[in-house]
Amino acid sequence: MNDLPFETLLKANDSNDRWYPTPIDTLKYSVKIDMSIENARALHSNIAYNLQYIEFLEKELEELNLSSVVYIMVVKNYVITNMSIIEGLFTNIVKSNDWWKTSDLESLGTTQANETKFGDQKYIIKTELLKKVEPYNVQMNLDELIKILNRHHSTLGVDHLIYPALKRLKDLRNRVHLQKTEGNTDHDYNAFDYSVKNEMSKILHNILTSPKITDRPETFNFIKSE
Repeated sequence: MNDLPFETLLKANDSNDRWYPTPIDTLKYSVKIDMSIENARALHSNIAYNLQYIEFLEKELEELNLSSVVYIMVVKNYVITNMSIIEGLFTNIVKSNDWWKTSDLESLGTTQANETKFGDQKYIIKTELLKKVEPYNVQMNLDELIKILNRHHSTLGVDHLIYPALKRLKDLRNRVHLQKTEGNTDHDYNAFDYSVKNEMSKILHNILTSPKITDRPETFNFIKSE
């Protein structure tokens, strides 16, 4: 029923038929991840749920006559959700290939010396006490994951230009924090537009249709770009 119009979702519509996104089971079947990685089953489900939401946002953008501000906010949600999906996929790939950063040091705390003055400047020395432990995985952010896969870009087999584009778009994902601005004109309305949405669509579609990710690329035809 993916060809049904958006209006079938209206409560005032008496039709028994309504538009429905690609079924969760189909999306799960179409996305390949390493299920041996810790919590992979939950990640697999979350990726499918968010892909359904992406399909819904595509439907909104395609069929609804939105105000300019609402359009921008839908694009913002589109970018944030897309980047979350990509981060989940990259996390699984990096862990599966044993590229995840580890550490064998555990911080026991810091000590701070008294203020010392040299000339006109004042200095304070802080010392961190570290203990050797068994190696453990450290937290990694999306920027680090992008850099790793850029070094191993043959892993996904996608256009290498995707990685610098992702580094640029990841900053837009951080705009989920409304207070993080760099001036009075640095607001969402000036940050998101059709070109951002279109670029994000192309990147997600290229990643999802990589042979590393799927054997059924046609499942992701709902991701629209020009």
